[in-house]
Amino acid sequence: MTQSQHDSHPHRTTAPRLTVGIISAGKVGVALGQALERCGHRVTHVVARSPESVTRAHLRLPNAQVSSIADTASTCELIVIAVPDRAIAEVAEEVARHVGPGRIVMHTSGSLGRAVLDPVALTGALTIAAHPAMTFAGLDDDSELLTGCPWGITVGDELAKTVSELLIGELGGRPVFINEQHRGLYHAAMAHGSNGLGAVVVDAVEMLATTIGGDAAAEDTDIAELRRGQAAELLRPLLEASLDNALRWGSRGLTGPVTRDDLGTVVKHEREIEAVAPEMGTAYLALAERIAELRGANEVLRYLRR
Repeated sequence: MTQSQHDSHPHRTTAPRLTVGIISAGKVGVALGQALERCGHRVTHVVARSPESVTRAHLRLPNAQVSSIADTASTCELIVIAVPDRAIAEVAEEVARHVGPGRIVMHTSGSLGRAVLDPVALTGALTIAAHPAMTFAGLDDDSELLTGCPWGITVGDELAKTVSELLIGELGGRPVFINEQHRGLYHAAMAHGSNGLGAVVVDAVEMLATTIGGDAAAEDTDIAELRRGQAAELLRPLLEASLDNALRWGSRGLTGPVTRDDLGTVVKHEREIEAVAPEMGTAYLALAERIAELRGANEVLRYLRR
């Protein structure tokens, strides 16, 4: 047997198998735990406090024992802190009392950098801020979303950088390294792009749904849901193409009446939206102003800033 036959990936570095503790059996924690198990790591401990979290842990991480933070931190080689942002500093303080050199502690927050884990780093443990750039719905197949997922990584030294590359690579992810001082801006950009886009799409579907169908009562729940489904499918290809253009070409990829400085159409849109959904009109005009700024649509800008 040749060397290439014996090892089909001779240049691939494989991380050692680790015992893993997940602190918080929320959507992100259990998805990451499942993904790590698929890589051969052993999730042995999970911290779950609410009845819902305990049930989720038993169903999706059945080989792990529900445990305390102290037991998890003192036992596991890789500790994943997946609690809400406001609780990370407090959890890090407790974890720091039970770890030392040779341990890896990482949190999954997008807005916080590695510095929040400084109490842990002082013990000699390796610390990593690792945020999966993905949204999780709490479904059984959430862990599959991590394949191909980019991660926003912040580390303090080269060893932590190497370890994070190995771990994220095993998960099928792509590490992107974010400066500590820009971590908040990184998360703001991610939230603005994903949550903001989501809100715009929700509004657009609701507006479009009112244009579909005959005179059946809008309060009929079944009819309303049918119209929303049709509106979503009508909008989907345009949304996908627009998103692709924006990601590929930046502001040059923007299209529509504002980019053409077509004030007449913008004013017509304003009137139509005001008549059926005035609460959506404010957002429409704010976004129109931003598009006009990006594309130099001066007539529209003058009207919106009058």
